[in-house]
Amino acid sequence: MKRIIVAAIAAAFAVPCVAVAQSAALGLTRHQLEDADLVDAQGREIGEVEKLVVGPNGNVTGLIVEIDQRDPTPDRRVQIPLTGLKSVPERGDPGDHNIQTQRSVAELLALPASSG
Repeated sequence: MKRIIVAAIAAAFAVPCVAVAQSAALGLTRHQLEDADLVDAQGREIGEVEKLVVGPNGNVTGLIVEIDQRDPTPDRRVQIPLTGLKSVPERGDPGDHNIQTQRSVAELLALPASSG
């Protein structure tokens, strides 16, 4: 009887964990988001996701993205909200996803730098 109760309690706590692992934001898992590149409206790579911004409730609220710049200018990290972003399949690798923005590189570089 004790084993059944313990199993039932363990199952009850496992369900929320599975739900969190399945989708963090934009229909992607945390791992997929952290592995994603940032692409512009034409699908050209303009940066890469470095970190997730997580609110007090545990939900992803934004991304820290490193915007690619030409040498000798160093790349710049900025924080962008999820608004206006969408996940798109990576060209040539349908199992991977990129994050697409409608903002230009100039608009992204105008955002405050992020130390995160």
